[in-house]
Amino acid sequence: MKNFLITLAIALLTSSNSFSQDKGYIGISLGPSIPIGEYASRDASNKSAGWATTGAIFDISFAYKLGQNFGVTGLLRGQANGIDNDAYASELSNQAGGNWTVDSKAWSIGGFMFGAYGSFPISDKVSFDTRAMIGFLSATSPELNVTLNGSGGLAWFKQSSVSATSFSYLIGGGFKFDVGNKICLLANLDYLGAKPEFRYVEVTSSAGGAPQKSTFSQGFGSINFGFGIGLRL
Repeated sequence: MKNFLITLAIALLTSSNSFSQDKGYIGISLGPSIPIGEYASRDASNKSAGWATTGAIFDISFAYKLGQNFGVTGLLRGQANGIDNDAYASELSNQAGGNWTVDSKAWSIGGFMFGAYGSFPISDKVSFDTRAMIGFLSATSPELNVTLNGSGGLAWFKQSSVSATSFSYLIGGGFKFDVGNKICLLANLDYLGAKPEFRYVEVTSSAGGAPQKSTFSQGFGSINFGFGIGLRL
């Protein structure tokens, strides 16, 4: 019995030490991305309306504790949001008449962010995690192909795709569920914000003539849900 109790005590101590040595994680996550604000606007009078629809994110993240509860975190993110082609075409029809069709590619975002991390245990297996980060992202505007089938025949215009870089920030929180000595499950909610400026966006049309070029800023705001798996450190 004495030997059994000693063995049990050593096992419990080892388990406790293992839990206390959880210094963070490296993980991958994916989930939906919901645009809000200017990014989601369908207001044709708003030059910054993004017409963006719900898309998806893919993250590679790490978090490392420098103390009991707080540490540093980093994130590589890819994000894509499509364009509401039907709403865009409907607005053109309302304003100019005729039968419009819109074909487009998605807004795409990729970037790296770094910042502060907090982890607060709820139980031996579950913790509530928070993070606040800043960084830079590269965004690509969608290519637009717009066609009019009107009384005067067919007409079209095309807007080119352009890339731009911008400062970005992210705030969020979520839960980490430990399911093994080395494996955890992740569930996060965050807000991503940025406002890149797209320069020399080229527009050509069936009217001919030299291509027109313009510059515009686009506010990016999205609520993102990420679900994934991580390797405990």
